[in-house]
Amino acid sequence: MSSFDADPRLTGPSFLGSTAPLPAGPNLSSPIYAARKESGLYDSIADQLLAMGPKALANLDYPTTIKRQIEEWSKNHRYVDLQGKDLRVAVVGEILGPAAGTVVRAHGNYYTRDGEKFKPIDDKSKIKDVIALGIPTSASTKMYNTFLNQIIVGSQITSENAREDARAGKSPIIKNWSKPISEGSENHQILFINTLPKYGVRPPNSLRDLIPSAAGAPNARCIVKRRLDVAGEDVAAKIVADDGVKEFPGSAEIKLGAHYEPSLLCDYGGSYFNHVKAKLVQLDIRDINKELIPPWKIYQELKPGTLVLALCSLHCFNMPDTFGKEARERKIYQLNAHSIRVLAKSDDYTAVIRTRPIAPNSVDRLTVTMRPPRVVRFLDRTSEGKCEWFKLRKYWSEDSGLCRGTRAYNDYWSRFKV
Repeated sequence: MSSFDADPRLTGPSFLGSTAPLPAGPNLSSPIYAARKESGLYDSIADQLLAMGPKALANLDYPTTIKRQIEEWSKNHRYVDLQGKDLRVAVVGEILGPAAGTVVRAHGNYYTRDGEKFKPIDDKSKIKDVIALGIPTSASTKMYNTFLNQIIVGSQITSENAREDARAGKSPIIKNWSKPISEGSENHQILFINTLPKYGVRPPNSLRDLIPSAAGAPNARCIVKRRLDVAGEDVAAKIVADDGVKEFPGSAEIKLGAHYEPSLLCDYGGSYFNHVKAKLVQLDIRDINKELIPPWKIYQELKPGTLVLALCSLHCFNMPDTFGKEARERKIYQLNAHSIRVLAKSDDYTAVIRTRPIAPNSVDRLTVTMRPPRVVRFLDRTSEGKCEWFKLRKYWSEDSGLCRGTRAYNDYWSRFKV
């Protein structure tokens, strides 16, 4: 099968002419998408990917050009070239919105299943953002088939593993690296890529690094202020929050692998996080001018409609699932993006108000329901870990005039239990 021979069921860009809407996709009336096609950008990218041979995902064929390698200690799978060398392949696509599965936020892909005890994000947690890629809007035939061939390669791997599991009598829970555009469809047209972990502990290399710094939590909505007489990139930007002014690093401090205070993300903070030494890591994510995009600008730069190229490795993580009545293995397929580059910007200006995540059964969750002034001041101390839930209960009972242990007290508190 040649690089641009798509699945026979997908005989051209018929989806683009259908009435089915893109999931949280771009504004189709915008002229920038037609301009990409008319300028030859799509065909140019497709031709360059074809010339890359086995270094582009769309050109691979499993198990002809790549093979599976099993890690002895973890039993996880990673996919390498026929010589057993690490594989980094180019993946292209247009970023879709949250409705399609894009998860770009302070707590990334971290979640707790219903009924499972919540555990805050700590220094050991590997938090990644997830980016859903779709067929580029107004794609040329070459670009359309290039994108679908990327998904077909993933399907070759998952299908072979499924046959192997069936022969062994296994029925694992599968989290695929692609999914259909809509429920009931058999054709996968959304491809997921994961960033590398966004938090990490900085190795101490100076006396300054050995001294812990206080990382206050910013307000949930951030307002960036800059001096009017100086270019923004020449000075550190500032956030005005309830707990003071916070400075962003200047352009000279934006370096690959640099570590920043997590509180620079406007949706970071609260009991969802329990970082001690972990910092926000500068990943290899670059704009259309090949300049690094700092983490606090990711929300603006990686918007729906943005065309990106990622350099990814292929993995399958095999995990025992002991949660629930039936113990089953979980297979999680991931394309881990070691670098991402913007090829064409989006003109999507949809405003997204980002707020801090709320941990289940936490003081933060209670304050969403009711926030008396005295309790809010008290919560300022709880966010620093100086008191616990039972102390808040005692404080509020005194504040409300209810006696602890009475029926009236219990009835009062039952309204706020989560």
